[in-house]
Amino acid sequence: MKAPDATTGLTPLHEAQRIVLDAATPLGLEKISILDTLGRVLGEDIIAERHNPPWDNSAMDGFAVRAEDIQQEHTISKPVTLTVIEDVPAGKMPTKSVGRGQAIRIMTGAPIPKGADTVLKVEDTEHTPDSVRVFKPEPRGSNIRPQGEDVKKGDCIIPKGTTIRSGEAGMLAILAKSFVLVYQRPRVAILSTGDELADLDERFSEEKIINSNSYGIAAAVQE
Repeated sequence: MKAPDATTGLTPLHEAQRIVLDAATPLGLEKISILDTLGRVLGEDIIAERHNPPWDNSAMDGFAVRAEDIQQEHTISKPVTLTVIEDVPAGKMPTKSVGRGQAIRIMTGAPIPKGADTVLKVEDTEHTPDSVRVFKPEPRGSNIRPQGEDVKKGDCIIPKGTTIRSGEAGMLAILAKSFVLVYQRPRVAILSTGDELADLDERFSEEKIINSNSYGIAAAVQE
């Protein structure tokens, strides 16, 4: 231990901090629900166990098609007409593959069917229950969100030691983590000393000052 300052008789701040930290005992871990994680410190790396999105999916309501079927020259009077063979709402898997001259009606978030490599926005088409007319070409891959665009399987998404806020809590839900390990909360005692201090519920006198620091420090600890 470094000797106190010869001039003041006080231990330097950095030395006092080291003494306190050397005496500190690391906190243990506890498993809690993600509903209780706000403001807690993560005690484990959060690794993605699957891709998100888990498969290529549609970014628009529209029609899943083969790009090569809609690349020829289009005009308003001479559109390309494709046969609609299935409807795929969000939450359902397609049961058919898109072949030449075919399309599948698809909703935002629904998986891209086999054979399709492009999604046409519904507002760019004219359609009936059984057919869709296309008035302009679209590049291959248009309006498709690829598998793993947001999160890739095996990636460390939230590292150990992160303070959990609303964004991290939402990501834990995306990763299907209903319970996580966090560090236990420390127990903190606040001791204010001085004959001049008066508490809020004491009768105030001229020689006293309000013990305001205790309340400010207590609030800071909660933060």
